[in-house]
Amino acid sequence: SVVSLVVCIDVDRTKLRKAAHNASIYNIPPNRIVFVEANSVAVMERCYRDGTLVMDPPPRTAAALSKYPPREIYDDFTIGGVDLLAEYAKHIDAIFMDPPWGGIDYGAMGKDGYDLARDMKIRGCERGCVGFPPTKEVNGVRLLKIAAAATSTRFVVYDLPRNTNKRSLAEAALEAGYEGNSKLEEHYLNGRLKTVTAYFGQDFRHLLDLKKT
Repeated sequence: SVVSLVVCIDVDRTKLRKAAHNASIYNIPPNRIVFVEANSVAVMERCYRDGTLVMDPPPRTAAALSKYPPREIYDDFTIGGVDLLAEYAKHIDAIFMDPPWGGIDYGAMGKDGYDLARDMKIRGCERGCVGFPPTKEVNGVRLLKIAAAATSTRFVVYDLPRNTNKRSLAEAALEAGYEGNSKLEEHYLNGRLKTVTAYFGQDFRHLLDLKKT
């Protein structure tokens, strides 16, 4: 298998349980996914640097572990707090992000009207996370930069609204330190464009028919 482990992060344990249930339906081995209840921005920014876990593992004492969200086994999958990272995910190679886009009104901004710096606002960890100070709100540009710095390969997959302004996406890539090219997939349903997915961190020129240029 190309992917040995997926770390699924969300602040809502109910959503993590639903994801674990879906994984069980599709017969995904429980040792291939771990579910972490945490703020994903805080995890990327505070826990990882160049793909390596920089957070010290918590002491294995009842008092220390009680500060983290409780662990549970749900449909054979492990759900818990960021203390799971030291056991299961000491290294990460890639990140897939599907951030909130700001509610249902993003489409009202018109074609190419969704600006990552202006319109995407990701909630920080206002009260702080276990072992970390509070994190501020970040926009879509800052989010890509944080993700790129967290991985060992700088390979980041970014799910975005269909009306994302391509210039703002390019500016975000430059701000994150990317050079060269990226890949942008458009997803259609019943002939209508629904979402776009941007890929960063690899050379995608092989996908082009350069003989026609």
